[in-house]
Amino acid sequence: MSIKKEGAHKKWAALKEKLGPQETDQSEANLENAEPELCIRLLQMPSVVNYSGLKKRLENSDDAWMVQFLELCGLDLLLEALDRLSGRGVARISDALLQLTCINCVRAVMNSHKGIEYIVSNEGYVRKLFQALDTTNVMVKKQVFELLAALCIYSSDGHALALDALDHYKSVKNQQYRFSVIMNELSNTDNVPYMVTLLSAINAIILGKEELRTRTQIRNEFIGLQLLDVLDKLR
Repeated sequence: MSIKKEGAHKKWAALKEKLGPQETDQSEANLENAEPELCIRLLQMPSVVNYSGLKKRLENSDDAWMVQFLELCGLDLLLEALDRLSGRGVARISDALLQLTCINCVRAVMNSHKGIEYIVSNEGYVRKLFQALDTTNVMVKKQVFELLAALCIYSSDGHALALDALDHYKSVKNQQYRFSVIMNELSNTDNVPYMVTLLSAINAIILGKEELRTRTQIRNEFIGLQLLDVLDKLR
């Protein structure tokens, strides 16, 4: 194994511990021994029960199972569903819960070495994930930024994809700066766990680059968006 690959494996192991399994809804489909094909069929029928059962199956899958799930477009189906749910808003509690259990499945995929490698190796997935920010559901947005931070730490390619997604989101939303979405969220929330996640994402974006000059440039971008003023208010 090359030094580069070995380093990636170590980073993945640390990320897996950080992301960790989330609490599972007690009402879930029994997919303990389900084949990927069955899980793909269930994704055609979005429900909290199906997503909760799938999340547990993803968390307990081996590499071969995960690869087959990904090759059958399982991640594509999850991200498409997440995008549709984000477009609905969260006027109903049932929609908010459905949205949350869906992104929990995406998180479970990224918690797999094969899953995060697949995402990093295929352009477009991180951009799709960022579309989930078009929601008022803070728990969903919190997880998006946690996954963003994980990508930044995982590898230089993951960091590049995260920055690309931020640039793309900026263009789609006609914002002037790529980090505006993070700073706007940080300035407008009083949810402490969400604040911690946003600050962790900022830290990961800055420290995810090895070159000191690039780190300084990114840090100055955040400072230009009044990061220091926001930090003073949080103290």
